[in-house]
Formats: sequence, structure tokens, C-alpha cells
Amino acid sequence: MAEALFGSFGQSAGGLSLMDPPAEQPKKLRVAAYVRVSSLSDEQEGSFDNQKTHYTQLIRSTPGWKMVDIYVDQGRTGTSMAKRPGFNRLVRHATEKKIDIILCKSVSRFARNVIDAINTIRELTELGVRIIFDKENIDTGDMASEFILTMLSATAQEESRSISENINWALAKRFERGEPVFVRKLGYQKNEQKEWIIIEEEAHIVREAFEEALNGKTPSQIAKQFIKKKYKKTNGRTDWSSTTVRLILLNRDYTGDVVCQKFYTECHLSHKRVVNDGERNQYFLKNHHELIVSRDTFEAAQRELERRKKPNRNTKVNRYPLSSRIQCGKCGGNLHRFICRGVVRWRCENNVKSKELCTMRSIKEEVIREAMQEAFLERYRIARFMYDMERMYKDLTRAVAARDFSYNRLRLDLERILLEENITLINANGSEADNTNDKLEQLKSKRTSIEKELKIKEEWWELLDQDFAYREEAKTKLEELDALRDPASPLQKELQNISFLRAWVVRVKAITPMSFSMQWIDDKETIIELRKE
Repeated sequence: MAEALFGSFGQSAGGLSLMDPPAEQPKKLRVAAYVRVSSLSDEQEGSFDNQKTHYTQLIRSTPGWKMVDIYVDQGRTGTSMAKRPGFNRLVRHATEKKIDIILCKSVSRFARNVIDAINTIRELTELGVRIIFDKENIDTGDMASEFILTMLSATAQEESRSISENINWALAKRFERGEPVFVRKLGYQKNEQKEWIIIEEEAHIVREAFEEALNGKTPSQIAKQFIKKKYKKTNGRTDWSSTTVRLILLNRDYTGDVVCQKFYTECHLSHKRVVNDGERNQYFLKNHHELIVSRDTFEAAQRELERRKKPNRNTKVNRYPLSSRIQCGKCGGNLHRFICRGVVRWRCENNVKSKELCTMRSIKEEVIREAMQEAFLERYRIARFMYDMERMYKDLTRAVAARDFSYNRLRLDLERILLEENITLINANGSEADNTNDKLEQLKSKRTSIEKELKIKEEWWELLDQDFAYREEAKTKLEELDALRDPASPLQKELQNISFLRAWVVRVKAITPMSFSMQWIDDKETIIELRKE
């Protein structure tokens, strides 16, 4: 009875016998491409789009090849694998035996860290995955030795180090000439002559921050005051925080003086930015631009901040199963975890800043867990103490496949439009220029729409990728439960565990403190209304 209700994961589909010989069909090689640019400049943006288009057309037009995906990292460094989600997804899919060949523009695009590059290539080669580098004309499937690849990877890493040193040298020379790097800040903008000029409608906010600080108000109190007055930050938002105010009070630029190289990059591999405590030269540019507050006011504010300074506490950021996954239904902000009188609660980040920004009350974690459990039972419970575990398992295994299908459909639509645009341009006739332009505008509008949809989907797909460990752990649990004679009771215990539920629930929206929307791995939603506490 239990087997009929809970299903089995080990049966072969369709009742086919394993003794039947497979049909002889030519197997197509599954080909993917990896594309990376290290910045988001217009020039790099063009290279990025060109690479994607090139590899898409190459794979689609090569007989015997089947396109898997174009894995991308835009504005990501090549020296750190941890900061490249596209690359990490590529490697994971390769280890899952979903890819036969990987195409990449060059070794330096693949990785600029020798150890990471060689270890990854060895790992993929052992799995039978070939990597083809266009620029160096290297196919790892044909290599008898790693020597050439090792040398090229080392050269790429040395190039990264050299570029880093050249940038540092150029910055030092610039500082010596009295030319600081301008970063947009409240109260100042840069004109065509590269002069820092005051924006008076913003400068009065800066002056008020210093005045209130000297009157004894804390950065948090000043932030709440600014929110109430609806003062705008440089990004146009009014969600001031104590950190934002503190950064204004600590910024010597408001005195007309500039200290250059307060921070520096510790290593070209780690890209870690550290405070310059004398390890590098600093450059002090006095009276560089018009001041907003006097030096005396600034120094007095520093003494006040130092007087109120609290002992340094552990700054380690803890991550929890619901971190960055609960959205406020009132303002759209994230809910953050805190403990009040021994009870774990979640509170909207904007409500923490000021009730003027959001009125959502804090929510007990236990209430959120109960809502997740209710939604889960509504989705998977067949009857009292009976659950559709087979569907649970299938949803976990199909999550990535559904994502890949959706991505490939959008990519194919995009490719068709790009092809139609190219054909339209090739066949353009001078006498029909107006019609050609109209058609190109229509195609561009369609292409832009698909690209926007892709961007939205990619954010959702990245959340799915981040949940990979939750899904794998849940699948293992379900397989263990499936082997039991009566899995219902142990499953009920698992449903008390937020980590287990998170394998299916990707995001939670808190509509009210007792009303929630659960967003599932298939992008569907369930609304849950709990009884009042």
C-alpha cells in the first residue's frame, strides 16, 4: 500500500526491458561555450554580444553538434572562480555529463589563475570533456602533454599581474599630478573641465548632517530625520541608513581636501581591497576644490564619532536558509534575521531604517516556517498522513531541466530574430529603405523584449543554482524515506526543518505578518493565510 502511495524512484519508464538492444542512431556531440568579459563598458559589451552570437551560430551550423548553452559571466574577474556563477554552472553541468565539448575564446578568458585553470581542465579531461580555445588553437582532447597549456595559463596569470601593476603605476602618476579619482558623492559633481563643483540642493543635506552630529545626534537618528524630510540620496532614493550618514561624516572630501589611495588592492589574484595603513604611498591634495564644511567642523565631527564609537564586534556575516529569500510585500525590501528575547524574528530592512519607509511588523521565524509547511502540504499531500513523494522527487529533478528548456526556447527565439535582422540588412534595397527601417525597428523591439525577459529569468535561474545543495540533500532524504515501510512519520519530522522545505520553496513574500506567498522551483506561487496568533 505504501509503495503505491509514495511511488518508487528505481523503476524504468515504459516497462522497457534492459535486454532490448538500443537503436543505432548517430550521437550528436553536446557543445557549450563559455563567454566572459571583465567589465561592463560599451566596448566590452559589444565583444560580449559578438562572442555569444558567434558561438551560437557556430554550434548551430556545425553538423554533428548539438547546442547545450552559452554560459556567461559579464563584468566578472577571471582570477577568482568564486565570483563567476556562469563558469561554476558550466563546470557543474560538465561533471553531470551534460556536455561533451566546451568552446572558449582564449585561455585568459577561461581563467587567469594557473592552479584553477589546470585543475579544472584536468578534472574535465578526466570526464571526457574537451575544451577548445580559439585564439591559441588548442584542443585539450588532442593534447599529449599539459606543458603548452600550463605555459599559456601562466602567461595569462602574468598578464593579469602586469595589467594590475600598470594600473597602479598609472594611478600613482595621476595622483602625483594632483588628479584624484572622482566618485559621485552627495554635494558634488564633475564638470567638463574635470573640476569638482558644488550642487547646492545636495550640499545643504551634507551641512545638516555635520550640524546634527555636532549637536549630539547619532548617524541613526540623523538618517531617520532625513527619511522624514524625504531627502534624496545620489541614487534618488530616500531610504537613508546610519551607514550612509556615517560615510558622509567620515568623508574628508567635503573640506576641499582629498586624500588619494586610502585603499589599495592587496593582490591581483584575490582582488581584496584593504585599508592603506602606510603600505603604499598616500597623496594629500590640499584645497583641491571648493569646500562644503570647514576643516574645524570636520575634525569636531570626527572627535564626536570617536567618542561614540563602540567596541569592535565580530563582523562575520552568518547565512541562514531564509537569508535574502524573504521579500517584504509592502515595500519590496529584504527581511533580515534578528533575535529578540530569545525568539528568532525577521524584520524588513526599510522598517529598521524608519517606519516612514515601511510599516511591516517583524515576523517570528516559526510563523514563516509554519506557512512554508502549510503551502508544502497543500501542494503535496494526498490525504491525511499520505504524501505524493514521487512528485516531490520529480519536481526536484526537473527544476534545472525546466530552466534549461525555458532558456533554450528564449535563446532560439533570439537567434531567429538576429538571423532575420541579418537577412533584412543583406537584402536591403535602396528604393525600399523606409520599409527596411520599419522592419528592422520591429525586429529590434522584439529582440529587446526577449533580452529583457532573459535578464529577468537569469536572476531567477541564479537563485535556483544557489539552491543546488538544498535540492541534493532533499533528494537523498526522500530516497532514504522511500526505502522505509512507513515513511509518513519521518517525513512529518522533516517538514519541521526549514532547510528541507527550502529545496522546493525558492522565495517567500510576506504580504502581511500572517499572510505569505510561496514561490516554488517551477515558478508557481501558493498564497497561505494563517490564523492570527
